[in-house]
Amino acid sequence: MLRSRIFSIIAIVSSSVLAEDALRKVGDFALLDQSGKHHQLGKYAEKDAAIFLSISEECSNSLDILESYTLLSKSSQGSSIVFFIIDSTYRETHLDAFNSYETIDSDLPILKDDSLLITESLGMQRVGDLVIVEPHSGNILYHGTINSDVSKEIAGANFSLQELLRLDAEILLNTNANESNQKSLLEDQESEGCDRLLSGVDNNQESPDYVTDVAPILKERCIHCHTLGGIAPFAMDSLATVRGWSSMIKEVLLTRRMPPMQVDPRIKHFTNAGYIKPSEIRVLVKWINEGVFHGKSADDPLKSALPDRTLWQLGEPDHILKLPAFRVPATGVLDYENVILDLPFTRDTWIKSVQFVPGDRRALHHLMSYIAPPGSSANRGPSEADDSWKFLEGYAPGKDNAISYPDHSGVFIPANSTLSVSLHYTTFGREVIDQTIIGLYLADEEPRFEYSTYALSRGGLNISIPPNVEEHKMRASHTFLKEIMLYGLRPHMHYRGKYMRMSVEFPDGTLEDLINVPDYNFAWQPTYRLSEPILLPSGSRVIIDGAFDNSIHNLGNPDPSTWVRGGAQSWDEMFIGYFSYYHTDD
Repeated sequence: MLRSRIFSIIAIVSSSVLAEDALRKVGDFALLDQSGKHHQLGKYAEKDAAIFLSISEECSNSLDILESYTLLSKSSQGSSIVFFIIDSTYRETHLDAFNSYETIDSDLPILKDDSLLITESLGMQRVGDLVIVEPHSGNILYHGTINSDVSKEIAGANFSLQELLRLDAEILLNTNANESNQKSLLEDQESEGCDRLLSGVDNNQESPDYVTDVAPILKERCIHCHTLGGIAPFAMDSLATVRGWSSMIKEVLLTRRMPPMQVDPRIKHFTNAGYIKPSEIRVLVKWINEGVFHGKSADDPLKSALPDRTLWQLGEPDHILKLPAFRVPATGVLDYENVILDLPFTRDTWIKSVQFVPGDRRALHHLMSYIAPPGSSANRGPSEADDSWKFLEGYAPGKDNAISYPDHSGVFIPANSTLSVSLHYTTFGREVIDQTIIGLYLADEEPRFEYSTYALSRGGLNISIPPNVEEHKMRASHTFLKEIMLYGLRPHMHYRGKYMRMSVEFPDGTLEDLINVPDYNFAWQPTYRLSEPILLPSGSRVIIDGAFDNSIHNLGNPDPSTWVRGGAQSWDEMFIGYFSYYHTDD
């Protein structure tokens, strides 16, 4: 019975395409759901259809409509259809907490469209609008409402979407819904706020002006990476350049690839996450959609918006260390380069800040540096059994600014120590020479606290990922025996990394999320620094939950058909959560 109803739904929507929707398409997009999970339309390409229903916090009927839609989705379990709810509630920022739909008995993803851009691209205008999309093409197969009177004769039987909804309510809930309850589920939206989702958004507003509206956003959010010699693939140094890349800019904004903040904005706040507001995304996308016009002024603010080119961001370091020059060939696979440098400190010393300056940012993917005892071997490296090696800092994509440790803290360097540096180079089609330099800034006086970083999982040597698996989950935890003040967090995986969430279980059993990276990007690995540090009492257990995508849907996957093990090379995998902190009783 349920199987026949599933095919009837497909038949109804496939044969009910409105004439004006026949040539309509929607571009790829991504949104987070109520649990912080990342959903991208293009990654559902193997599904026959994706169904989207609009709701809004501003409409009192949304909960009833959501319950009705949930029943419909349950009747299609096991089919090649995916069901989504879009919360089309406009917000100026991302920082409003999820709370409106926590009591709903539904496992459906509720996608948060804070900017309303996806709602608009799907043609949704009212709560209860229902749109069906073919994921691999973006073609809109059907556009109507959940209470549309859509009937079609399929295989000699007459099917109706309304009848299916009523039937689902009776069968799945094992209740005889009375007439008033049915009306509650299917009635037209008459409550205040339900008539149009977009009321109050962009009403009577002029088109965005390049000089006064667009350029300030690009300067604030983009050009620190999109600059000549920066890590981005092009420099946003003029309107002409931005216009040439405008289609790509729109695509990466709507799929959440840029800005590469990665973090779920509703969990904590980080000083270096690179957030962008929904209102700012609206301005940029609207400006691109309307033709990337110059605007009222002849000036081009991007031509004069040069970033600070000072080599040393904190001024001249107290000590500058030069690493050996390494030749990076145009192609090929390179082993890690491990170097031991003598440090010029004959007595105990404290480091307050450090900055790494790569010789060629295109070739140096990352490095790790450790304070090691005299006579240490470069190839030995730190181990859990030996705490004499202290992590100094690392360089990675997205982590190229000078690092200063929190007030009253620093990294301790015992007298006559050495510095162990491990460098990972990647080829990019041109032979170059890299000679990275390191600037060390000393503390003016002995800090009260010793700053440390704990690497939970130590590289994940137990990793074994089967071929062609979309979500291979892993977990690890560690209990801090002493009270700590937590300042920084960094998930680390390689090409197949999919997501990672870091949380803490306090001694009283309560759980709290610390960070959620819902769409992990190997090319962007900063240490996220908390705006407000978190005190973790002794006995607190930190947890990392994550997953790998070893399937064809992961476009960065070197080979979905192979087993993947833990290892140092990028096509191997790691599963590490870094926690940066100091002990409060030092």
